[in-house]
Amino acid sequence: MADSMIKLEELTKVYEGTEEPAVADLSMDVPEGEIVVLVGPSGCGKTTTMKMINRVIEPTSGRIFLEGEDVTSTNPDLLRRRIGYVIQQIGLFPHMSIRDNVATVPRLLDWDEHKIDDRVDELLELVGMDPGRFRGRYPRELSGGQRQRIGVIRALAADPPVMLMDEPFGAIDPITRERLQNEFLRLQADIKKTIVFVTHDIDEAIKMGDRIAILQDQSIIAQFDTPEEILTNPASQFVSDFVGSGAALKRMNLTRVGEVTLKDWPTARSDEKRDTLRNRLDDAEQDQLLLLDDDGRPRRWLHAQDLRTDDELTSVGEEVHGVISANSTIADALDQMLRSHYGTAVVVDDDDRYTGAVDMAVVLAAAEAMGQSAGADAQHRLADADVETTDEEQVSG
Repeated sequence: MADSMIKLEELTKVYEGTEEPAVADLSMDVPEGEIVVLVGPSGCGKTTTMKMINRVIEPTSGRIFLEGEDVTSTNPDLLRRRIGYVIQQIGLFPHMSIRDNVATVPRLLDWDEHKIDDRVDELLELVGMDPGRFRGRYPRELSGGQRQRIGVIRALAADPPVMLMDEPFGAIDPITRERLQNEFLRLQADIKKTIVFVTHDIDEAIKMGDRIAILQDQSIIAQFDTPEEILTNPASQFVSDFVGSGAALKRMNLTRVGEVTLKDWPTARSDEKRDTLRNRLDDAEQDQLLLLDDDGRPRRWLHAQDLRTDDELTSVGEEVHGVISANSTIADALDQMLRSHYGTAVVVDDDDRYTGAVDMAVVLAAAEAMGQSAGADAQHRLADADVETTDEEQVSG
């Protein structure tokens, strides 16, 4: 495990007028550069635990360490300037422009305005929002997904070592949610922040987390482990029940599209001769060509009859649906395949250029590889258990 960025020691919260603690003696290490997801049933204390880290809620007892420093009693305002915070409701200031929203913490840190401008533009570009278009807008002028992006980059503005994310994608529609999850994972691959992420959704936890803490009531840890280990070796009946049935399907959230061998679908360009395209389709295993624009972005599916007309290729065939990124999971790909007319998900890069496709053969190959990996892990655990048993027998003998 990497060095701990956050360390919690016997953290406890008892609210006034209650006898039972909301959080009881929680100890946890959050490794540097990883996403640790807190997940559990409603009321188990996961949000209370997260809010104690930046002392929005003050602990009753216990200690909090950040980068090795005991911050349990430090000035909470100074502490919060070192920690980015993203919530489900986003919490943008409606009367402030996007630029001023993102600049909130840098201004508290007395950054120069030119430095703030550069940072705002850098972050807007990082999440695919043109600074010239969006810098001066107000939250009411943005979509829900765009507001969520601004909430994330506002938390990143002062380049904090730690981010706290409380159900950050929970209040948006499923399609936008999946897109933002994938975008954030792409971002995290570059920025490598230490993140505590709260969700009630085990599938989101499996997709987003490097490690998952499954919490019972009072934030008692039922299991704190990698998603793979939780799915293949649940520590208790509680964990098994919480994960639910279909662990094999859930493992599809562990493999990224960029980690598998993609299908090389036959493509076409609008300036190519029809005879060339017809021959290409005749030689292909597939019944369609994928039309790409001049920048290599997928646009339309073309059938044999579409190539027999004199119409522009950009106006025939069918529009491409089911487009995913390399950061999408195999589960995402399968979902998009079911939405597609052809049982195929088209994979694009960060510039939306075509890189390959996922079909059922790709999914089955990925599932087989995951099954072999799970079987190998199980054999290693049995071997380790046999070694421990033998060692104990030798000691007792």
